[in-house]
Amino acid sequence: MQTRWTILVAISSLLLLLFFYFKIIRFQGLYYTFNDMYIFLQSSRSWINGRPLLYENVWGYSDRIHNNYLMLLWGPIIYICGAYGAFIVQTGLSIVSYSLMLQYLSHRARAWVGWLFLLVLLVGPIWFWFNDHPGIGWHPELTYLPLSILFILTLLIHECRWFWITAALMVLVKEDGALLAGSIHLAFLSIQYLHADRTRNIFGVLTQQRFWLVLGGWAIVFITGMAFLSYKNHAYEPEPRLQQALDVIAAGMRERRFILKNLKLLFLTALLLLPSVGMLLYGLYQVKWRQSRSVLLIYVIAQLALLLSNWVQGATYYGTNAFFDLVSLTWPPRFVLVYAFSFTYILAFWTFFGAGKTAILAWKPTVIGFCLLFIQLPIVQYVRPDFHLISIARTLLRHHIDPAKEPLLPSFDVAVIKKLAESIPAHSNVFVFDFLIPFFHKHYTIWPTENQWENADLSIIPNDDFQNLSEQLPRVMKHPYRSIQLHTYTIFFTPSFAPYVNEALRPISQ
Repeated sequence: MQTRWTILVAISSLLLLLFFYFKIIRFQGLYYTFNDMYIFLQSSRSWINGRPLLYENVWGYSDRIHNNYLMLLWGPIIYICGAYGAFIVQTGLSIVSYSLMLQYLSHRARAWVGWLFLLVLLVGPIWFWFNDHPGIGWHPELTYLPLSILFILTLLIHECRWFWITAALMVLVKEDGALLAGSIHLAFLSIQYLHADRTRNIFGVLTQQRFWLVLGGWAIVFITGMAFLSYKNHAYEPEPRLQQALDVIAAGMRERRFILKNLKLLFLTALLLLPSVGMLLYGLYQVKWRQSRSVLLIYVIAQLALLLSNWVQGATYYGTNAFFDLVSLTWPPRFVLVYAFSFTYILAFWTFFGAGKTAILAWKPTVIGFCLLFIQLPIVQYVRPDFHLISIARTLLRHHIDPAKEPLLPSFDVAVIKKLAESIPAHSNVFVFDFLIPFFHKHYTIWPTENQWENADLSIIPNDDFQNLSEQLPRVMKHPYRSIQLHTYTIFFTPSFAPYVNEALRPISQ
């Protein structure tokens, strides 16, 4: 690989490591306190602790809700490192996929193409937003992007063995992984078909036997996964999520408010995709708009299929979740599907059509790149009101802990709680106030849903029990238990945990 590409790979890896450090700071600053990430941390390692497969203390048997079986592969590192393990997995996959992608481009395009792809699409503000995942921190679906890059590379270099491996990994992320992988594969075949003859119309690909075999194969995988999920859904405790979503859509299509809200969400998703669409259009400009109608039609059809899937999944929360606008089409675990497809499609198009081989004046891609990069800042700010990049930077510099949580986190109590989290036995069962959950990321935190596998040995509840968590104690704590009151919190503990509580209090009492 040429020196300039080696430098680009090094910078790419450095940027990802800096983002990994940013994630650690955000996590330790208690910015990630919603339960989703902790659900996946628990379910990934439950089998190591002798619990049922993919079991967690919020919903119980989470494998009856989603096919998140790839989490089992990350289980050992999450077992050891907790939340940091999830960040390590994400960063590691990204470094590997980015490096291989840039190496692939180094032999097929000029150096400016790599910079454009990296800075606009792979570490730009939109990527930064959905990988930060405000309030939550991480979802397994975020691995779709690096896995999709590895998947498209296996198709581009005709690597059969790694094709099957990456395809399997994508399918095991979640039930919609087969839909994403199938969309990428079919789009690849379509672009390959157009590239073979520049006079071709895209509809000619429908005469190709291979296209239909691939379509049928991925359809079988997707339907099988959904049928398996439906079986699990109904075999134990019926929770027909798909039917619930379809019922909401059927009723909502008769409501003007529902239609307008979803049209707005579709528009906001299009805004988030605008920079990547700009990259596609710039590539078409580089090849003098060769077969542009067919190229754009492939993109639109594939994205509509993915958006339809996201829409159905998001509809489940309509009318039941006050944050529906934030957990529908533009929610990071959903948006990452359309973004991953967008990137892989652009990569396939640019390399097949040779858009990056053109000798052009250096200032042209520089101007385009800066425009596509900086336009993302107002887009994210407008689309996602829960994410403000400037305020994030300001609060990280001024506050060690999320300023919204500081009033309930006095240094005295935090010192005791941190020491407890570090000293109690690994993977203990605890019931703690929301803001304190990150301190216990290696343990099995319990939520007041009464789905815990085992009751808690330790509970920490605010003295001003505004959430009425103390009412849950008889149902979530092992008996007997006693309590010690701090300035802001009360610690409840069983006799076996008394030595840890006394030890945590010892330096303070002296």
